Amino acid sequence: MLHSFTVNHQPWAPDSAPYVIGLVELVEQEGLRLTTNLIDCELDEIEIGLSVQVGFVQREDVWLPIFRPSID
Repeated sequence: MLHSFTVNHQPWAPDSAPYVIGLVELVEQEGLRLTTNLIDCELDEIEIGLSVQVGFVQREDVWLPIFRPSID
């Protein structure tokens, strides 16, 4: 579940802005929160309490968790 979020408008790389930084609370462990990117959604669709699901992206030899809205 999306606990909080902010939209970053500063482009750190070409074609990188805006992007969403979210604080996601895992339903499997109440109180455990991850700071992550939220992808595959329009900015006006994002709201606190949004149900999300995890995915992973590879950056060199590391896999990073990212979240997108859940498909219910």
